[in-house]
Amino acid sequence: MKKIGLLLSLMILGGCTNNIFENEAIESSLINETNSLSSTKLSSSQDNSSQEKKVSFVGVGDNLIHDVIFDEAQLSDGSFDFKPMFENVADEIQQADLAFINQETLIGGDEFGFSGYPAFNTPSDMADDLNELGFDLVNGASNHSLDKGKQGVLNTLDIWDKQEKMIFTGVFSSQEKRDAIPVIERNGVEFSFLAYTYGTNGIEPDVSYRLNYFDKDLITQDIEMAKKVSDFVIVSAHWGDEHMLEPNTYQKEYAQLFADLAVDVVVGTHPHVIQPVEWVEGKNGNQTLVVYSLGNFLSAMSTGTENNMLGGMISLDFVIDAEEKGIENVKWNPTVMHYVGNHENYAESREQFRIYKLSEYTKNLANQHVLNGYKGNQVSKASLLETTEKIIDTEFLK
Repeated sequence: MKKIGLLLSLMILGGCTNNIFENEAIESSLINETNSLSSTKLSSSQDNSSQEKKVSFVGVGDNLIHDVIFDEAQLSDGSFDFKPMFENVADEIQQADLAFINQETLIGGDEFGFSGYPAFNTPSDMADDLNELGFDLVNGASNHSLDKGKQGVLNTLDIWDKQEKMIFTGVFSSQEKRDAIPVIERNGVEFSFLAYTYGTNGIEPDVSYRLNYFDKDLITQDIEMAKKVSDFVIVSAHWGDEHMLEPNTYQKEYAQLFADLAVDVVVGTHPHVIQPVEWVEGKNGNQTLVVYSLGNFLSAMSTGTENNMLGGMISLDFVIDAEEKGIENVKWNPTVMHYVGNHENYAESREQFRIYKLSEYTKNLANQHVLNGYKGNQVSKASLLETTEKIIDTEFLK
């Protein structure tokens, strides 16, 4: 087990005395002028009788909803059903105690109409489907968070607030909400979940608290508070250069900051291709697991290459006992974004979107993929596996 901390101090949690209000399973307390502890907690029933507690986790990459995807998902009554596109990986998501996804595209309210690249607006039914699939943690801080301005952010917060037992974070309706630390509880273990983005495609927020950008002082403040109200800290990092298989200097710099602040897991998104997984040592000797990029999950990039259809699911166990906490069984499971169409009308003809585990992706499916033979692409299970093995250390491959 990778050791991440020393003796746990539950007295910290017992000393939290600021006001708390309850709404079903949700409790929220906010930072006040005396810097009392702050958290937003989602609880689930658990058995606290065993000495060792274990929580399984799975994380997936960019839920990047282009227009051809929501066109295919639309039903005759005008509603949308995206669940069939996830059906081949649904078991892994549902079986995990905690499941993370990056909602790359804004769900900004159906009244805006639906749109793909470059200013996205995804149907609100996607939020219902992700909840039903079993996702618990949703990143809302991406370069597309402000695609529909202030009202789009307020709408998306309303949409996600209706989802039970999920944390959606990264954008906010008030300074008070931004300063609250979201906490979710599973199997008697508490997790803080924080999210930050490198930028918003040049769109400026109307107020400074509207969303979390990368900022060292802000990150330090948030993480120091999060460590006081939870056992583990998970950070969603929306960063990196698009289509690059290796992390850039900016990613490395912030990965070291997260490690120095003793974050437990950093889940990276945005490059639309996979990037390495590594343990980064913090200044106090702790080990932080950094997943630089999980790649695309559900997407239909019109300028796509084979690398853009290759993603990954990261799985691991958070383990805690009376003396120490740590992370075990870190595994990378490659995924493939499959769809068909014709080369002559590539952008408009893409259809039959399905995510597959690479282990179940057949030669016949690869031959059907519209990218096979398109602009020199040669899609094969062997080449997808070769890229995975080149980027992901064998320590983490199933």
